[in-house]
Amino acid sequence: AEEWEQSLKDLLLDVQVEASERGLRLSFNAEISLEEELNKNTNTDVKIIVISYIVMFFYASLALGSTTVSLSSIMKNPAGALVQSKFMLGIVGIIIVLMSVSASVGLFAAFGLKATLIIAEVIPFLVLAVGVDNIFLIVHEFERVNISHADESVPERVARTMGRIGPSILLSATTETVTFALGAFVGMPAVRNFAAYAAGAVLINALLQITMFVSVLALNQERLEAGRADCIPCVKLQGAHDSSMPNGYGGAPFSGQEEEGWLSRFIRKTYAPTILGNRARVVILTIFLAIFGAGIALLPEIELGLDQRMAMPQGSYMIDYFNDLYAYFDAGPPVYFVTRNLNVTQRSHQRELCARFSTCNTLSLTNILEQERKRSDLSYIADSTASWIDDFLKYLDPELDTCCLDSNGEPCLADQDPPWSVTMTGMPEGEAFISQLSHWLNDTAVEDCPLAGAAAYSDAVRYNATSLTLPATHFRTAHTPLRSQHDFIAAYASARRIANDISRENNIEVFPYSKFYIFFDQYHSIIGLATTLVGSALLFILGLTTLLLGSLATAFLVTLTVAMIVTDIVATMTLVGVSLNAVSLVNIVISVGISVEFCAHIARAFTVPQPAILERAPMRGNTAGNKEGRAWAALVNVGGSVFSGITVTKLLGVFVLAFTRSKIFEVYYFRVWLALVIWAALHALVFLPVVLSLLGGRGYADPESEGGLEQDLASRRYRALLPEEDYDSDY
Repeated sequence: AEEWEQSLKDLLLDVQVEASERGLRLSFNAEISLEEELNKNTNTDVKIIVISYIVMFFYASLALGSTTVSLSSIMKNPAGALVQSKFMLGIVGIIIVLMSVSASVGLFAAFGLKATLIIAEVIPFLVLAVGVDNIFLIVHEFERVNISHADESVPERVARTMGRIGPSILLSATTETVTFALGAFVGMPAVRNFAAYAAGAVLINALLQITMFVSVLALNQERLEAGRADCIPCVKLQGAHDSSMPNGYGGAPFSGQEEEGWLSRFIRKTYAPTILGNRARVVILTIFLAIFGAGIALLPEIELGLDQRMAMPQGSYMIDYFNDLYAYFDAGPPVYFVTRNLNVTQRSHQRELCARFSTCNTLSLTNILEQERKRSDLSYIADSTASWIDDFLKYLDPELDTCCLDSNGEPCLADQDPPWSVTMTGMPEGEAFISQLSHWLNDTAVEDCPLAGAAAYSDAVRYNATSLTLPATHFRTAHTPLRSQHDFIAAYASARRIANDISRENNIEVFPYSKFYIFFDQYHSIIGLATTLVGSALLFILGLTTLLLGSLATAFLVTLTVAMIVTDIVATMTLVGVSLNAVSLVNIVISVGISVEFCAHIARAFTVPQPAILERAPMRGNTAGNKEGRAWAALVNVGGSVFSGITVTKLLGVFVLAFTRSKIFEVYYFRVWLALVIWAALHALVFLPVVLSLLGGRGYADPESEGGLEQDLASRRYRALLPEEDYDSDY
């Protein structure tokens, strides 16, 4: 069968070329066409996705090394720069991401959970984006600890680093895992399977980062302090040590590099004081709340559906087929209204179905369908109903002496008492009904008796002669021509409404079926499902953030920020032509998790500020109780990491997707993920610090601030690197 399909497709492609030469155009679709074209699309997407991963990989590896390596240091001491490089550390981080994805796929495959195209293309990207973020945060915090506690051993410095940044990672990883896991409880297979794989991959990735990566980080620091080359640790470079630093690069008392990069200095001296000014805060809150209000207003305008043409690669012959199908094909798909477990041998149930006899119910199944046909612009029903019950009962009319005949050639109900009548008296019931029905379904229609049921209804009626019931029957009609996703969705919704009306009016069980319904059933519940998923995720974020931060007020503001981000993303989808379907619903779930990743570290740094940073804030009363000072300290502490490690990493990966030939990837991934990165970064780095400075919850003293003289001296080491005049401010 597959070989025949392939031969047919090849023949039609040749005919298509010949038709083009004659000034004609042929469009076609074979059973094998859709699968093959989707596979072509996937193969194209794989190249783009791999390039995207490679870009993020090289950025991560180079950016990690840039924390201690600058162009001037390379020119001054190339050997020292080779030692200071963290390229191998970045490779290990990427390997951990691949390990977590592989482990998740293997784990859920063992439980029989099928992987889909969405999983294969999105999960590695998602985990890489999340994983690289945490790597940046860990490494950047470790560099700070190397300066403030350079006299401690490497294990102690690593432990101190995890004590500072670990709670943020725990917060983001927990909320992301729970957010994705919520999707595993929905009925839509694409979303359910994705959610399970994503939750497993994110959780395993976090576990590997706080175990394997931290171990490699400690080994890398020992290599660095021993003056061994990055990537080739067996080679010790003699010229790697700076004469002014007896303990070598990365050793006590300092690492030999200025702790602050240009980005951190910009945030500390310019950005943070600017956005936390009184006037700036009013303007920022006004703008973001206005955008949020506009986003809410746009939510009802989002369209539903997934145009099949978007799933095709550019230039596919299937695109012309779908275009011509919508433009010229003037017939709608057939639709069947199916009854279940109905005892049609009883007269009362016969009246609930029929339409041609005087005692049929006014709102019987066939009568309702006929009424709906007369308003096809609303019902999307175009044809008269093929009613087996009416044709069968009419077939029994003795006056039609060429139809139902017994073995003697006489009309079946010739001697019926009372006689057959349009009032339905004299028509068979019980066993007689089943007997006549069996005869009718096996009788072939001829010119003299077109009512015989073998050809038209042999597959429309299933009966049980023992229980005298009909487990299933269907009444066939057809939809109007459907030319868009909106038409298909509206037709399905109308069919469900009609079936519900029939069921309610006649107290019977009826449901509609058409071949395309299986693809559009998701849209019956997708809005409610999306609302439930996002709402449940926000409630879990509120609960977990409250528990891990110890402040309901701060947790509420984080949850509000995430809700605003998701609202703005969906509103952007409305404006840029991204409809709501299983693919975009997966991206909305991703948006909730990634939004937490952006916000969690700022919130944690606000709740537990580092004393060495907080006390230098350009505000009065710089204690753990001062909200403005803590907001400033949070931006100074992790703002640079959030921008360079989270925002830039994701932007680089997303921009590569703009070059894909796949329309579905360009629309449903590039546009949505670009909106995600932009809105999440703006809210996390602009709105959240401002609203925390005004309404944030209580703060807690860093446990390290209670270390007495030893801690004071360590914190002074950090402050010694920051010239006093850098903190002069007219705030």
